[in-house]
Amino acid sequence: MIRRSGALGLAVLLAAVRAEASPLIELTGSVGDNGGAQGVVAGPGSASAYFNPAALPFADDEVLFGFAVVSEQIGITLDGRRGGDVPLTVGGRGILQPNGQPLPNDVVPSQWLQYGCPAGTTAGTCPSPGFAARPRQSQGSSGVTREYVTLGFVKHVIKDKLAVGAYAMLPVSNFTTAQSFYSDQREALFSDSLHPELYGDRLTSISVVVGAGARILPNLSLGIGLSLGLTNTAQSATYVSDSTNYNTLLLNNSVATQANVTPSAAFYYLPLPWLHVGGTVHTPEAFRINTSVTATLPSGTESGTSMPEIFDWMPWSFQAGVLADVVHHGLYSMSIVGSLNYALWSAYQDRHGQSPSVYGSELGWSNTLSGALGVRHVYGPARGFIDLTYAPSPAPEQIGNSNYVDNDRIGISAGGDVEIRLWSVRVRPGLQLMVDRLIYRHNTKDDSLITDELPDGSVYAGTHDPVPGSAGLQTNNPGWPGFASAGWVWGGAFTLAVPL
Repeated sequence: MIRRSGALGLAVLLAAVRAEASPLIELTGSVGDNGGAQGVVAGPGSASAYFNPAALPFADDEVLFGFAVVSEQIGITLDGRRGGDVPLTVGGRGILQPNGQPLPNDVVPSQWLQYGCPAGTTAGTCPSPGFAARPRQSQGSSGVTREYVTLGFVKHVIKDKLAVGAYAMLPVSNFTTAQSFYSDQREALFSDSLHPELYGDRLTSISVVVGAGARILPNLSLGIGLSLGLTNTAQSATYVSDSTNYNTLLLNNSVATQANVTPSAAFYYLPLPWLHVGGTVHTPEAFRINTSVTATLPSGTESGTSMPEIFDWMPWSFQAGVLADVVHHGLYSMSIVGSLNYALWSAYQDRHGQSPSVYGSELGWSNTLSGALGVRHVYGPARGFIDLTYAPSPAPEQIGNSNYVDNDRIGISAGGDVEIRLWSVRVRPGLQLMVDRLIYRHNTKDDSLITDELPDGSVYAGTHDPVPGSAGLQTNNPGWPGFASAGWVWGGAFTLAVPL
């Protein structure tokens, strides 16, 4: 409890200072400049600093302002339990497993989770202040709408040769959150709920990236982008004078923050005047909190541990796209565009720095190939786009202890802008929308792969009598015996670009 309290306090303190490119940009796509879901090759603009910095020399000089909204509405339904509860007698402790080792204290009666345990000294009560109820899925974390300010900038340092750009998406409310949770039976001790693995707090990070592109040939440019990130190291020293009264806890924190950058490399090539090819490689990135906690007791006993937490982890990814101009008649032109993204999700690390592969090789995550297909229209000063996207889930069916909630995703995005003149100033207002459907998915647990939290043959330490109810599987895993998920992620943005 002491270690958890110290680590949680530090996580909240440190999370407020992070800034990095994030999953948010990948989900929303390019905000402004007609890039849509295919910024790797379409719509060169300020967002190219992230999606393809090599395209910056082909973009117009501009300053971009935008306001975006993203709503995450993901429903999780838990299957009804058909038994398997941890019996109330476990709350009395003093139980030995068949190997002679005490039953871990992180195993609690299922009844406590559902109804709580009131404070008291009589039978059926717990020491003060008691154990608060946390019914299954009563503390889900989806159903949130978030707002963002989008800022962008493109400037040619050498005309038609060298350009630099910057792009940022900054949350307006709930300014940067980091919510850790366990994806197995341990979460019963906290929220006793399942949470969408690749959404939630991953959509709240400050996202800042800068890039530069140089045209080395008339039809070829190369670029590099840098995502700003932070690594935080914290040391928390505590003195526990009374383990039942945390108001007496003494605490000293030492915090160090190290800035780092995550690079990306890109190319943009026009083999023919009507054909555009782009590609980008993104290196892995994450926001890390490394916490060391030491506790000193009045008896003179000292103990400590180090606990890493990882947020917003993104894998190696390799993106490529092709845009072809197929119609050009007077003021009107139309292009078709397609792109692919291969992401190495097999190396994923969750919020506690744990790889899904620890649950068994058959439960490890897979690398994914996602794609998009769309069209671009231009008519004089007006332009617009529409994209269809598909992204498979890297998570396999959750048949064991793990409860990584994720779904295949299909989506559509559309938008446009038009250049107008206000007095002596040229401006380009724009509007775009996105709707993603997370396809329904059901996961059925395999009881043979679930941890038995009260093993068969457990006995009372004092009498060695068998513990009633130990036969068969007993678990507080909130995802057992199965769960389903589905939902929507939708949003939109209003942008205003000012050509320079």
